[in-house]
Amino acid sequence: MSSIETGLFLGRIPFAKVGTRPESLIVINGGQGFMMKPEPSRLEKDARRLKRILPPGMSFVLISYDPDPKDDVSLRNMARDISEIIDTNLNKPARLMGISYGGVVATHVAADYPDSVEKLILLASAHGFSADGKKRLHRQIQFAKDEQFHVLEEFATVFRRPWLNLLLRFRLMFKRRLIARMGAQSSIVRYLEAMLHNNVTNEDLRNISARTLILGGERDQFFGSGMMEAAASGIGGAKLMVLAEETHMAPVERASDVRKHIQEFI
Repeated sequence: MSSIETGLFLGRIPFAKVGTRPESLIVINGGQGFMMKPEPSRLEKDARRLKRILPPGMSFVLISYDPDPKDDVSLRNMARDISEIIDTNLNKPARLMGISYGGVVATHVAADYPDSVEKLILLASAHGFSADGKKRLHRQIQFAKDEQFHVLEEFATVFRRPWLNLLLRFRLMFKRRLIARMGAQSSIVRYLEAMLHNNVTNEDLRNISARTLILGGERDQFFGSGMMEAAASGIGGAKLMVLAEETHMAPVERASDVRKHIQEFI
């Protein structure tokens, strides 16, 4: 296992860095990056999980979310921060991958700052949520407002394999321990609500010049129902890989296939 360096970009955005190669991949974390406290141990755990779906020996930087945002929480502001991080701390143009929520942020980065991104990977993601994904988003927001913990229960149905859903439900039984690890309720709500105002247009997609791979499950509960196909159609030359019968958790349940497609693309 490579050593993992953790720290803050821009003095407020947590990151974990694995490896030392200058051509490292930049990865924007999924929603767990703001739902859970960004403690170094948590980021290290996320980084180890990420290693399972990346080519062996690949260097990468996992970027999370400001746990206490002072400015307006918007996807475009998050994209601005990522662009600044690339300009001041990393190599430009970057190889950028966004996972789930992070993929929507990555789409904004590639559209708003095309000179900053050389290659773009949207993993279990697209340029926006599907109709079903938006319904789930509204439920998550309501759960987060009513009782912080229940927002996690929405994910107890997202695996294709029933036993993995049961295992997640079992882990959710340890409520007190999970609540202690969660981020601030107000920040979770603000990040979730930011997705309600996502406004990626067809013109934005056409503005993306980066070589693009869109990789996810056919039955993705958040980005399925044609959203990945629409993103691939809007981004010139984008490559689309849809894994049959897989859900939003395709990166977990089909890790070896995901790794193969990422390695071939990179």
